[in-house]
Amino acid sequence: MRFAALLLPLALVLSGPVAAEQSLKEQRALFKDAWERIAAREQVDLKAASEALDGYPLLPYLYWQDLRHRLGAANPDEVQQFLDRYPTLPVNGLLRSQWLHQLGRDGRWNTYLSVLGDQRSVGGATLSCYRLTALEARGEDAVDDDWIAQARRLWAVGHSQPDACDPVFAVLYDRDLLDAELRWKRVGLAMRAGNETLARALRRRLDEDQRTWLGHWLTVARDPARRLRNPDFDLYDARGREILRDGLRRLAVRDREAAMKLLERHDDERLLTDRQRLQFRRDIALRAAWARDDNALSLLDALPEAAVDDQVREWAARVALGAGNWQRLLGAIWSLPLAEQSRAEWRYWKAEALRRTGSGESAAVLFSELARERNYYGFLAADAMGLPYAMNHKPTEVDESRLTALRQQTAVQRAHEFHLLGLAEEARREWLAALADMNAGDQLHAAVLALKWGWFDRAVHTANRVSQIDDLDLRFPIAWEEQFRQHADEQGVDLALAFAISRKESAFSADARSPVGALGLMQVMPGTGALVARRLGIGAPSSQSLVDPDINLRLGSAYLAQMLERFDGNLIMAAAAYNAGPGRVDGWREANAGQPAAIWIENITYGETRDYVKSVLAFRAVYDWKLNGQPRRLARSMPAMPGSGDSSPTYALHESEQGNTDEKVSN
Repeated sequence: MRFAALLLPLALVLSGPVAAEQSLKEQRALFKDAWERIAAREQVDLKAASEALDGYPLLPYLYWQDLRHRLGAANPDEVQQFLDRYPTLPVNGLLRSQWLHQLGRDGRWNTYLSVLGDQRSVGGATLSCYRLTALEARGEDAVDDDWIAQARRLWAVGHSQPDACDPVFAVLYDRDLLDAELRWKRVGLAMRAGNETLARALRRRLDEDQRTWLGHWLTVARDPARRLRNPDFDLYDARGREILRDGLRRLAVRDREAAMKLLERHDDERLLTDRQRLQFRRDIALRAAWARDDNALSLLDALPEAAVDDQVREWAARVALGAGNWQRLLGAIWSLPLAEQSRAEWRYWKAEALRRTGSGESAAVLFSELARERNYYGFLAADAMGLPYAMNHKPTEVDESRLTALRQQTAVQRAHEFHLLGLAEEARREWLAALADMNAGDQLHAAVLALKWGWFDRAVHTANRVSQIDDLDLRFPIAWEEQFRQHADEQGVDLALAFAISRKESAFSADARSPVGALGLMQVMPGTGALVARRLGIGAPSSQSLVDPDINLRLGSAYLAQMLERFDGNLIMAAAAYNAGPGRVDGWREANAGQPAAIWIENITYGETRDYVKSVLAFRAVYDWKLNGQPRRLARSMPAMPGSGDSSPTYALHESEQGNTDEKVSN
């Protein structure tokens, strides 16, 4: 294998007899230096580095780092030698995929097919299209029925495909391998996916009649209520019916009342089948339920039996709950599948509905049973009965010899080294590879090992992986305690709440990145971080700095303090705002003013935020218990919810305090 000359500073460090005596700490520093130099495309003598790092677990990764940064110039034998030499390295699949992408970009089709071998399913549209292009490059005979079928499958989707597919699709067009029916099919897929841009781009591929129909569809998509009221196209044509159905679907999202009127207006079996009409009515009713419309329950209850499924039954229960219709709620819960009824959520609300309808003794039995559980509803049930919270902590019984054996596993060592070097992505990749070869008992001990190393997110995720839900040291670690205390104190934020937010947001993964771009322990958006930093009188953070625990906790704690201030110390609204933004919470505050907090939470229209608030409340109780030996009651943070300009608590579902065991559920 050919390598570039080593830069002078590294050569001096790695030369001579000292190299063989490097301590693990020194090897770690040498590896990190070489790793970063290769990433910066500087020259490193890998032969000298390998001599100095002999026996160091991460040595193969220097070769990988070097190889992946020069894949365009690498020859097939060199890449294959690496894959053969380190067959268990978790990055092998990644390297092979990167190599195939590079070969495709370079148009090295013979090599591409050689690397691919007999493999047909290569994962992802880009590599699949490269494969078809490589086959087509062999000659016209390569475009056989199988090639055409695969190309059509890649083409017939409702979204744009990557540029790598353009040559494949050009073959389909040039050889007239896409008939009119198939072209219209893709238009339909695009329109139903809301991808009007793609549909317009396909217009030039349609015949004149299809273009006219596409024009009708696009105008209906812009204003379905007006265009479907008096359509200027034939609804009884197959394409007209297709446009009608899509228009009704779009209108159900924008204006449910108008959708119902149009559904009644076009109630013709030649336009809509019975099944389609039922489906539309069901969808409209469910959308009304999701939005908590005042007429949602009547729409759900008016559905014919044929349109009622478990989702409808569940949302009938949720809407009845949100409206405080306790008798209807009981009936809705009893109609749920038994598995659904057995969930803590519905057991709690069944008990509350029984209490509200005069069956206090039956309610007390259900509350008492649920109070034995450690979850949001278990804590609410304990409040209802004045019982202590059941933390049910059960420490893991640790076998030290098992921990020792785990420490000696190469994959575990590599994961640990990457973690110590701050290379989080590589560390997690190795950790997951190590877990894949372990039984449940070893995985549980691996979680213990991760906690000992201060690798908090791996402790949490690994414990959850093996359903070790009762070891609260593993699942709710006291992570970065000094930094959490410092920034919580500076911002006047409750420490247990700060821990709960971070545990929910990232499970203490310092480099966590959400799909929308939130970063770090407390999942701070860059824009939010910049605004908070300006208020604190400090410089705007970079995306890189937001994964620094100290910076992230400072900004996240400050933002949490701002939300608490904005909502007059109301923990529930502040938590909801931290997740969904304060503007949305303002809307929920106005819509649900005066409701008991537990019902207010159930009326949050975003499912993610609804579950988020419940988790934060429960997690804070756990961290209260861990930090102070006794949790504060959820009821203390759950008064009746105020509206705009009203911050005075009035009434909660349950106001019992710890130790008040004489309070009866019928009170």
